[in-house]
Amino acid sequence: MANPNFKGRPVGSGKSTFIEDPLLGNFKIAIDEYSFNVVDTVKNKTVGFHTRLEQAILAVAKYQMLEDRVYSLTEYASKFKETHLKLKEGILK
Repeated sequence: MANPNFKGRPVGSGKSTFIEDPLLGNFKIAIDEYSFNVVDTVKNKTVGFHTRLEQAILAVAKYQMLEDRVYSLTEYASKFKETHLKLKEGILK
């Protein structure tokens, strides 16, 4: 019978594949049988769990846009679109 105090999967119960690319910067995407997980490689911490690769790429674009800077709305939108398209084209070739 399962231990009622145990939470999560047992160690080594799943396999992961990673997407590591210079376009992702300080992030990588870990793919397991259930999700696409965005991992911050500097902090070595998972920062997002997504059900589709497109959502994970959008999250990486969002994290790459986090800078100490003030944008106008149109400037932010165009820079975000540029960053997202660069990631999308580079990864989904």
